[in-house]
Amino acid sequence: LSLLEGLPTLADQDKAAGASITSAAPTTATTSTTATTFGPHLAVQWVEANASASHTHQGRRIYWGRLAAGTLTVGARLRLSPSGQQANVAQLLSTTRQDLGAQAAQTGSSVGVVLDTEIDVSRGDWLVDANAQAAAADTQHLVATVAWLDDQPLNVGRSYWALHGHRWVKAKVSAIDYQVDIATLATAAATELVANSIGRVQLLLQSKLPLAPYAASRGLGSLILVDTASHATAGAVLVEPQE
Repeated sequence: LSLLEGLPTLADQDKAAGASITSAAPTTATTSTTATTFGPHLAVQWVEANASASHTHQGRRIYWGRLAAGTLTVGARLRLSPSGQQANVAQLLSTTRQDLGAQAAQTGSSVGVVLDTEIDVSRGDWLVDANAQAAAADTQHLVATVAWLDDQPLNVGRSYWALHGHRWVKAKVSAIDYQVDIATLATAAATELVANSIGRVQLLLQSKLPLAPYAASRGLGSLILVDTASHATAGAVLVEPQE
């Protein structure tokens, strides 16, 4: 999604028509707001069984992933998405499997999370702050800014694979609200998005995902669309505030 860095989302454009792309570039304050509002969140990349462990005060599985935002400490209360189950962090491990003890895992670091109880966690699930000021919405419908990359145009009714964190789900285009002229930021009605065009699109997902506006959380607010036949990367998706 680096090609979209600095480009205002269409929600921003609606609020301030004519604002320049440069002036709408993300700032450090946005990242800070992400950490304090949504708290730590991590997409589970690998579930490791530790059946040989003899302890009974914590779970016997390690959930590995990269912390998308916030800081994570032992004792933090986490919610599993999409199931909604909750548990506390019993132990944090570094990539060399060293116990971090009281040391916090920082944004962007890869970490192993051991919970205080066994819950059903799979690759692609998200562990999010259960006590966050703002909760990610588990939803199947989203409105988003889409930068289209594929030579085959995006059309209403087409389905694609969508990658969110480490989870793949089917996504169907339910509507194209409009296309944006990247030179003037003016909007116009559109029936399709061709290569190198940007527009606001509505997507219907096969299953629920924990989503947040990209401006608030890059991890929860971004997806990649992949063509189901060619497996080519088709588009970059930035989630907008849901209306």
